[in-house]
Amino acid sequence: MANSIQPSGTKRQWLENKAIMGVFALMKLLPYRRRNRLMGASLRGFLGNIIGYRNRIMNNLNLIYPDMAQKRKTEIADQVLDNAGRTFIENVYPAAFLANNLEVELWGEGLEEVLKAHASGRPIMFYSGHFGNHEAFRAALFQRGIKVGGMVRRMANPYFDINYKNILDIDGRSGPVFEAHSKGTLGFFKALKTGSALVLLIDLAVSNGKFISFMGKPACTSLTAANFALKSNALFLPYFSMRNPDSESFRVEIGVPIDHSDPLTMTQEATKSLEDRITKDPGNWFWVHRRWKHSP
Repeated sequence: MANSIQPSGTKRQWLENKAIMGVFALMKLLPYRRRNRLMGASLRGFLGNIIGYRNRIMNNLNLIYPDMAQKRKTEIADQVLDNAGRTFIENVYPAAFLANNLEVELWGEGLEEVLKAHASGRPIMFYSGHFGNHEAFRAALFQRGIKVGGMVRRMANPYFDINYKNILDIDGRSGPVFEAHSKGTLGFFKALKTGSALVLLIDLAVSNGKFISFMGKPACTSLTAANFALKSNALFLPYFSMRNPDSESFRVEIGVPIDHSDPLTMTQEATKSLEDRITKDPGNWFWVHRRWKHSP
């Protein structure tokens, strides 16, 4: 999603963007794996404490797993923070990420359905949560001739927002990417109806969704992905982009498609599939989000 529009912001925002991009440029001087390990260790250590990520993770784990041993919660928090740091720096250098992940393992009961839908031109509405690194999924599908697009939120800093959108383009290997506003949502839906493969993440808190049980607690959840799948007759199914125990490589599972019924039922089924994956591998999910901040 290359963007040539000149942003307009404050001098402080301009300086902040220059500082951020300067740090990225310095990090690029390090070998790929070394800088990834450095960012993972930084967030797992002092940085995760300073920005409050570790505390937020522990609060969520205490909410969902009150009887879990403290040692196990700390292990999960360490894995989450390490993954978050690595994911951040991997996504800043998408070309290097792709070059070092030429053979991402892609498997799952829904893979054959995806390949059939793509071959026939049928729209594909993927859904997922914040697992591992999303770009591993896009890399794995691109290796099989499928470009996957999506939707992103606008960054608060308009200068960094432009850089971030350009990064998402991944040298033209991404499908269409839209901003999360009314115009972007319309563009997203039009692209889906014409046969694009797109993805929406359904594990973020929203204020105007429906309360659905998630990990045993009510969580306000958007029905948009299911609505779009119904209106476009799209294949509706999950993917899980997981970081392997070596912290370097990835595996991507394509889950079983969900039958079309109604948006609430489909979203409930989708949420249950996310629960099952988190239960199997809790350290790969991004426990940093305030997923249960809204009350019924």
